[in-house]
Amino acid sequence: MKKTLLSLLILSFFALSFAQDKVNYEEEYLPKLTKAQTDVANTEAEIVTEEAKSTELKGKIEETDNAIQTTWTEIYTLVGSDDSGIKEYRDNLNALENKVRSFGALPAEELYKRRAELDGFQSELDLMRADTKSALTEFVNKIERIDQKIKSVRSSIVVPYVTSYVVQRGDNLWKISGKSDIYDDPFKWTDIYKANKETISSWQRKYNAVLKEGQEEADLIYPDQEFTIPR
Repeated sequence: MKKTLLSLLILSFFALSFAQDKVNYEEEYLPKLTKAQTDVANTEAEIVTEEAKSTELKGKIEETDNAIQTTWTEIYTLVGSDDSGIKEYRDNLNALENKVRSFGALPAEELYKRRAELDGFQSELDLMRADTKSALTEFVNKIERIDQKIKSVRSSIVVPYVTSYVVQRGDNLWKISGKSDIYDDPFKWTDIYKANKETISSWQRKYNAVLKEGQEEADLIYPDQEFTIPR
């Protein structure tokens, strides 16, 4: 009898616990589960909507890109070129700009010695300017920038400030005066003669030089003589 009562009590306890759990599930957890499932469904629907919008936008972007490419093709045709021709022209122009920039960074003395290269740069730029592709907006400012850089480098070149000169075999005052790093003007030979008259005379006495008919003292100069170059 006691065992029967104990069993009934245990069964009653589990029955009450199960009933309570069912109430908690229906009143608390089931609404939460339902809401979560609804949220997931709404989010999935939004994703589908946004993917559709994204696909539509990609289509419009592709359509716009194609229209832009078509326009550029028409523009390139107007200047007698195509994509590959424009790329080659752009690369050549960039290469020229880099050459001029590097040239302008040379030391003053080296810049002076190689100054004739600027004429080559200018000729190259003039040829590119004469090309119909130069009319494209992309290249107009670049060409002008290179042109200004060439002019700037040219204007920065100065004749080295030579204050003395050692006579070389075959020299004469006319030739020395005409040297680009002396006066670049042969008619200024008299300036050298006047500044070095005593040196010239002393060397002529040293070698017992005798002037020939029609010769003047200034005609007789010798290798290794060092002349002052007046400035």
